[in-house]
Amino acid sequence: MSDGKEKATYIVGLLIGVVIYLLIFIYIYKGNLGQFIKIVTRGSPESVVLAYVARVGYLICEAMIWWAILRIFGKVSVIKVWEVMFAAIFVEFVLPVGGATEVARYLLAVKLKLTDREGAAASIFAHRLINTLAILLTTFISLIIIQAPFPLYLGLGIPSLILVGGNAALYLLPKYKWVEEYADKFLRRVSMSIEGMSENYRFRMNQIKRSYRLIALAFLFAFLERLASGIYGIEVAGITGIDISLPKALLAFDSLYTIMWLLPALTPGGIGIFEFIQTGLLTYLGIGMDSAATISIVSRIYYVLGEYPLFLLSALGLGYSGKELIKQLIRSRQKAEESTAT
Repeated sequence: MSDGKEKATYIVGLLIGVVIYLLIFIYIYKGNLGQFIKIVTRGSPESVVLAYVARVGYLICEAMIWWAILRIFGKVSVIKVWEVMFAAIFVEFVLPVGGATEVARYLLAVKLKLTDREGAAASIFAHRLINTLAILLTTFISLIIIQAPFPLYLGLGIPSLILVGGNAALYLLPKYKWVEEYADKFLRRVSMSIEGMSENYRFRMNQIKRSYRLIALAFLFAFLERLASGIYGIEVAGITGIDISLPKALLAFDSLYTIMWLLPALTPGGIGIFEFIQTGLLTYLGIGMDSAATISIVSRIYYVLGEYPLFLLSALGLGYSGKELIKQLIRSRQKAEESTAT
């Protein structure tokens, strides 16, 4: 895929997001910007700060899960893991490619020698599995607490189960020799090889299996991340003057991602699509549609103004510009596509 096609995909995705935003503005606010301003200024000023603190806490916990797993393979800098994690998340927010964060993390982890290629793959897949297991548990606990109707169990519970199953498969598959042989057959066409990876991957898996304390630590950070996400939701709602319980905040600001992860990546960072789904879910949970839309838009503002600078600083700290990091990811993807095509 050429750079021109990648740019076209990005522009089309961004336009889709803008169109959805315009539809929200026209349908919900009746084209009245003053209605949005009225809602967003009726809440607590303290929530503005607390929401940002909770969001940063969420991102740090996300990175610390991965650090705990990488620590199984040897000493690794916490700061370096933060930088890699934040930079990788930045790539996903600007490039509508499924799995962009994981690919960027893998490339950076190997390039910066946080671990070897098998350790990078095993740690990333284990991270995904631990995270989705924690989300699955908090999702069902939250659904039970609020006595959710059956459709909500279907809409949030089933995607959570699917993700756990899919991530379990991703974690297990690289250990099989036939998977290595199949992948290696294509990679050799572009002068790449993963020969011997399955055996080394099994070794890394055994290390993870025996590291009870560090895996327990990873799970602890995963549940702290869920808590931070819930508090973030409470405080973002508080900015608009809406009180929302922790279980509902967890469903609307954390469990909701299970739906997003199952959808194809159409827009950068899911812009527009995430707001549309989140507004619908918040409305279903009993919040007025105009307030629900405002909460979702405010959350997006935090992503852009609060997180983007953090992601860009991390990329620069690793010696990249955001553009260079994205180009490296695109080149890696192109090689994979070329090997499949031939």
